[in-house]
Amino acid sequence: MIQVLILYASSTGNTEEIADLIEKYLDPTVCETTMENIEMGDMDPQRLLQYDGILFGTYTYDDGDLPFETDIFCDTLRTVDLTGKVVGVFGSGDTAYDEFCAAVDLMKAEFKQQNARVIQHSVKVDLSPDEEDLQSIKKLAEEFQDLTTNSAATRKAGIF
Repeated sequence: MIQVLILYASSTGNTEEIADLIEKYLDPTVCETTMENIEMGDMDPQRLLQYDGILFGTYTYDDGDLPFETDIFCDTLRTVDLTGKVVGVFGSGDTAYDEFCAAVDLMKAEFKQQNARVIQHSVKVDLSPDEEDLQSIKKLAEEFQDLTTNSAATRKAGIF
């Protein structure tokens, strides 16, 4: 059983809704999932090392900025090496702004800096998820589960 953390920041509930949908697409016979909303700086980044994979969600604040709680998380994230951890990133934003869902791309870069295996496909939702977004959410969940399962099997075999 692979250990998965779904960690997210949500102001209006949109990113939380995406997190819930991703969890539903993960196979519960393969993934043991912990879901957590990051609050103002209460996430110890060392806890990330307990998981085989991390799905991280954030909303984009204003015109492309990280929200306060995500920005604080980034400061602590820089203290941990995530080599071998699979990370998928998702988020919500508003297409009324020029920098739609820029926080998703910023977080992908942050996780790459910490040596995580970041999935290329990310989910960017305009406000709350609609029927079209479900395919993208499902794709992220499936790619994440496949990569994390393979990565965990490789580590157990002593190859990684």
